[in-house]
Amino acid sequence: MSRYSDQAPFARPCLVDLHTQTDFVLPDGARYVPGAEALIPVWKALTAFGAAHHLPMVATLESEKLCTADASAERAAAPATRLGRAKLPETLLPAHQVVSAAEPDATLDFQFQLILETLHEDVFLNPQADTLFASASCSAFVVYGLPIETCIKSAVLGLLERGHRVYVVTDAVRARDIAAGERTLADLANAGAAFITSAALMEKVRQQKETAEGQ
Repeated sequence: MSRYSDQAPFARPCLVDLHTQTDFVLPDGARYVPGAEALIPVWKALTAFGAAHHLPMVATLESEKLCTADASAERAAAPATRLGRAKLPETLLPAHQVVSAAEPDATLDFQFQLILETLHEDVFLNPQADTLFASASCSAFVVYGLPIETCIKSAVLGLLERGHRVYVVTDAVRARDIAAGERTLADLANAGAAFITSAALMEKVRQQKETAEGQ
């Protein structure tokens, strides 16, 4: 059972933004997810909302390379540049802390947007990930970004396996393959994930904050 089960789910959710970086989002990126650029306004709105409401915010950012066979093949044809690995400005807060896999003992400050560097599609292969998610003081983890069938899937399943409450923002995720993405979402639902739109999320956060302030 989640240790957050006694809290209203949107009292203080943690926004988990996966791989909203130029390599994945822009058409000339080495790891481009088709159509991802259409989601930039939604991600921008979620980022601004999280900052305005002082919500914990975690993001992932692919570092030097992604350690999978398909990524190796893609990068042989279109190697990523440092610019390509850059996080979209629309999803990057001025106050942020990069959490490197090479610094497992770094101090985590949730006053900042925490950006986990990854070398693999599974965020939990960063030694800091377990510590970070376990220490986040939040009512639920709200996940969005790219792509559904790899990075989203591994993060959501990893959080569920650790007993956390997890929501996927349906209008803020995209798959490389539509059919595979639909199968993955069904698998996540069966595993215990819940789903919400960005507009509904923001409204529920406002409502639950108003309720808490009125008590």
